[in-house]
Amino acid sequence: MNNDIRNALLDLFSVCLEVNGAGRYHARMEFSPHCEHLQVYVLPADTDYSDVMDRQYKLYEDMYISRALGGSPKKVVKNLHALAGRVNEFLLPAQEEAA
Repeated sequence: MNNDIRNALLDLFSVCLEVNGAGRYHARMEFSPHCEHLQVYVLPADTDYSDVMDRQYKLYEDMYISRALGGSPKKVVKNLHALAGRVNEFLLPAQEEAA
């Protein structure tokens, strides 16, 4: 994994932390380095996690970041930044409520 991909992963993780900190949504990021698979999802903060069948996902994305499955490193970085942008959209409603 090159440094650009590593930095894009860190940026995505940081956005997930910010969304969680805002309190309106839970953003979860799971990374499996052995197969270079990434999964990100966003749920309302009041989600009942004991009810697996009734989760109202606001965003659910998964992707591979390996060259063979994810494309060139540039494409992987572009896709990671795009995903971070979609997760970041969940900050806006929380920020508007706080204002």
